[in-house]
Amino acid sequence: MPAGECSFCAIGAGEQPGHVVLSDEVAVAFLDTRPVFKGHVLVAPRAHVETLPDLPSPAVGPFFERVRSVTAAVEQGLEAGGTFVAIGDLGRGPLASTMG
Repeated sequence: MPAGECSFCAIGAGEQPGHVVLSDEVAVAFLDTRPVFKGHVLVAPRAHVETLPDLPSPAVGPFFERVRSVTAAVEQGLEAGGTFVAIGDLGRGPLASTMG
């Protein structure tokens, strides 16, 4: 899917504005534009996938290492006693892990 057709891919490619907090060859993480809670961050795989089963097995570990790193940063940065991590995997858009 071209980056212009997926807002997560477009943010990762720098084609759409976003407050990016992590960007590497595996994932891009950015603040949600409509946060449900303080520190709401979306972490998306660099390669576009629709659902978690679509993420290739070799990419699962590296992706969730990024989710873990961002989770720790949110918790530390907000001096929170914990975080909430969920998978946005509804089959109607790009896969993302969300936390806050």
